[in-house]
Amino acid sequence: MAGIRCGFAIGPADVIQLMNNVKAPYNVNKLTSDAAANALKNTATLEENIRVLLEQRELMEKQLIALDFVEKVYPSDANFLLFRVKQKANELYKTIADRGIVSRFRGNELHCNECIRVTIGTAAENSKFLEQLEDVYKELTA
Repeated sequence: MAGIRCGFAIGPADVIQLMNNVKAPYNVNKLTSDAAANALKNTATLEENIRVLLEQRELMEKQLIALDFVEKVYPSDANFLLFRVKQKANELYKTIADRGIVSRFRGNELHCNECIRVTIGTAAENSKFLEQLEDVYKELTA
């Protein structure tokens, strides 16, 4: 449940114990814990949200690949995509952010030169991101 900054781990008991040994005590507040528990109880909504996310991620991946300035879209099993542009990734990220679209510049990470990470949103949010991405890239490289 990325929106409320809550996740969970499933694994062998000894591995989970190691994780518990290094986590902060009370690292999830009650409101977040209650919201996560409620979301897990409502499996129909959870399954629909997952279906929409997977559909939107696949569509976003195809649309990014179709852009001539996107060199690579990395495989993802998450609620975001990492992609590499030919040039000016940091400027692209900053300009889009100034226009109210949130993404993450990842060009300072190992092997992520000229990379941006975008979270998969609603169809409207994804369309707006792609529109701004294309417009801003054209502006920056004109």
